[in-house]
Amino acid sequence: MPLPDTVKVEIMNVDLTDLTPVPRWVDTLLKLHLPDRQVIAAIEAQTNRSEEKRRRWARYLAHLHDTHQCDVLLIVTCPTAATARWARQPYVVGLPQWHTLTVRPLVLGPDNIPIITDVPQAIEDINFTVMSAVVHAKSPSVDAILNTLSQALHHIDKGEAAELAEFTESGLGEGQARDLWRTLMATQTYTYVSELRAKGREEGRVEGREEGREEGRTEGREEGRTEGLIEGEAKSILLMLEVRGLAVTDEQRRRITSCTDTDQLEGWVRRAVTAAGTEDLFG
Repeated sequence: MPLPDTVKVEIMNVDLTDLTPVPRWVDTLLKLHLPDRQVIAAIEAQTNRSEEKRRRWARYLAHLHDTHQCDVLLIVTCPTAATARWARQPYVVGLPQWHTLTVRPLVLGPDNIPIITDVPQAIEDINFTVMSAVVHAKSPSVDAILNTLSQALHHIDKGEAAELAEFTESGLGEGQARDLWRTLMATQTYTYVSELRAKGREEGRVEGREEGREEGRTEGREEGRTEGLIEGEAKSILLMLEVRGLAVTDEQRRRITSCTDTDQLEGWVRRAVTAAGTEDLFG
């Protein structure tokens, strides 16, 4: 193997022990027990390009393979096709004419994971639908996927649905997709309640309790709780409309905040999830 003339040779320390702790954190680590072998799956979520992260992937895989003495698979999920294309490029350690180590992750991105918008299909493989939603979190189609997933959750065990709902929220990351998912989950009956609606309800309860205490009477406290619940629902509606980018006029805001019919408010909460415009809320 021809090499250019060496300019300098430096003798290095043969002790490869890490003298200081080296952080090695992957997003998810699973061991798959197959009939003929064990495989460790290291799963990473990658939002953008990072050559430093590719170097760390090589370190993670070598460490796992040496420590557990089994096959290792690197799975990378990417929210954009551009990041997915970058991640698929083999990461080579060595010389151009002789690759000592090559890292080839299995990359899941919006360019190779289908968009699931059919409810029966989502029910048939709801875990794959969750993957579709997470991978397409930055895609224009994410609203349709999340709506489909929300409907599909009605058809499985409530406990499992709650866990998948929370897992989906975590996987979506920060942004509009997570806000929409919290809005959708605010209309469900699962034990998992989105942070969005919980915030509105809790604010209403706190204000209701304070009003009840000030009046100092049992009737006052009961009225305060009821008014607090109503106000919490109204705030939830306005938050949902805000998250979805729907404009609210002063008259529409007044109509929502002045409503005292809890059934009506509950109906508006559900309509706020899919309404094309704020005027459709009252249709």
